[in-house]
Amino acid sequence: MSRNFAAQKVNGLNIFGAFTFGSLIKTFLPGVVWLLALGIVEADIARLRGVDPLISTFVQAKEQAALVLAFPAAILLGLISNIVVFMGVNDWLVRNPVKKANPTLFALYDQLVGRIRSQCSETLALDQQKARHDFDTHTDVELIMLAELGTTTLAYVREQYWYHLEFQMNLLLSLVGLFVGAALNTGLGPCTGISLLLNLFLYFLLFLAMAALLLTAARKNYARHISKMLSLMVGVLCQREKKASASWFDTRAQTEAEKASLLFMKFLKRVH
Repeated sequence: MSRNFAAQKVNGLNIFGAFTFGSLIKTFLPGVVWLLALGIVEADIARLRGVDPLISTFVQAKEQAALVLAFPAAILLGLISNIVVFMGVNDWLVRNPVKKANPTLFALYDQLVGRIRSQCSETLALDQQKARHDFDTHTDVELIMLAELGTTTLAYVREQYWYHLEFQMNLLLSLVGLFVGAALNTGLGPCTGISLLLNLFLYFLLFLAMAALLLTAARKNYARHISKMLSLMVGVLCQREKKASASWFDTRAQTEAEKASLLFMKFLKRVH
């Protein structure tokens, strides 16, 4: 048992604390797109000012140094994009629309979450209304289930959701920056009139197609995550009921055995 616990502890530290390749890619690739968009926008601003662009000039002068600096720059831009995603973009574009589209699913999710929290608050003997409210507000049911499910199972389900969602939403934001840069570049180019409008319209259609694809995938991913968490909560609740029933039968059997033993002792006293 100690070996299994140690293995789970190591896995937990590796999953929740390590900077893995998967967690790097979900921000690095969108960061590369952001870096490209930043270079295009900076070149457009330099053209408006009538000066040489800093980024492209540095890349042409020092290619190896630019390549080395591009990696941390892309990671930094990806992390900043990730912060923006979780400051509200994720709720606005993914979570809230999915909740509105699947009211039955989330009603069942909230019901099971309430049952698990209720069992825990009864175990902790939280009788005061404020204490129960604070407990419900500041506890994460997914982490409460960690002791019963193990880090490997829970992390596998959560990573399938978070890694894909972060990559999809970060890539969507980076495409916004790329579209703005491309639009500015086209507007400052030689195209005018109908040709300019046609190019901007084609860019906009391409951006809308990519945005719709990424948003659809992210929303389906979130709905599937909620369904998987529902399944895990059902399993946890059923397992608890099973253990409670087994404990009740064991107690009942022990009581009956004690009664039978007392009757047998009385019988022996009468015989002697």
